[in-house]
Amino acid sequence: MVHHVTRITVDAGAPRAAELGRALAQLGFTVHAGRRRLVGESSEVEAHDAKRRLRALGFADREYRVFLEYVRRWGVL
Repeated sequence: MVHHVTRITVDAGAPRAAELGRALAQLGFTVHAGRRRLVGESSEVEAHDAKRRLRALGFADREYRVFLEYVRRWGVL
């Protein structure tokens, strides 16, 4: 069985980083803050859907990075 993890990272020093972190949390992402970046992770939200919804909220593509990992029962693909 294959599952996915959508990970979105945001530069913590970006002007709208906190706002973007709150938006990710509202979309169902678990958000972790580090020194240099915010990381939102979800196994429920697809990458293309997250990007579409962030664009609808007024965020530009350059404000965040989207990573998609497919995970099998015995490891990452």
